[in-house]
Amino acid sequence: MRSEQQDVMRAETDIALDQFESVHDHLHQRLCSELRSLQERVDALRESPTAHSASIVSTYERLIRKKRAFMEQWGMDTGCSRR
Repeated sequence: MRSEQQDVMRAETDIALDQFESVHDHLHQRLCSELRSLQERVDALRESPTAHSASIVSTYERLIRKKRAFMEQWGMDTGCSRR
């Protein structure tokens, strides 16, 4: 996961802020990375439940839904298949 974060940070320097597609693509990559990270956290919490894991999972799932809704609103692929 560390290299994925480094790739995102490296890509941030390549954004052409005056070009919609460049910003759109960068944002899509960033959101997909965040969605994968959140899903990994949810999976880990479900595998080893604790006293508060249900509320944390609920919060993460709400974040996932909101991020996907944002992506749909902006015409982004919500599948986020690994590239």
